[in-house]
Amino acid sequence: MPDDQQTNDTCEVDFAAGPIAASESTPATGERDVLLYISPWCGDCRRAVDFLDHHEIAYRTIDITENEDAALIVELLNRGNRSTPTILIDGTHVATEPSRGQLAQIFEVTDDSATYSPLRLLRRR
Repeated sequence: MPDDQQTNDTCEVDFAAGPIAASESTPATGERDVLLYISPWCGDCRRAVDFLDHHEIAYRTIDITENEDAALIVELLNRGNRSTPTILIDGTHVATEPSRGQLAQIFEVTDDSATYSPLRLLRRR
């Protein structure tokens, strides 16, 4: 099991952002199969989805609140916890509840979040 796994079942909740819809698209030929197990109310999931969208990385999602088989997979990968997002690439578990920096390393992109983060504007005052 990867060292970066979470050992608790906490997730930042962002009720104001609204739910994340699950997707069922499949990767194009030659692309990596990036799969996110998500919960629609999860702020960490929204951050991961926003990161992937920003970097134009193709992915699909499965909502563990609507798919019990997916929830069981997430529990198996995370020591019995339903921690989201749980991310697999080509069927291999690569991260659970990753930070933006971890996402940048996993997907080998520069984390330019400071250039579009609204918090950056607040820090300058």
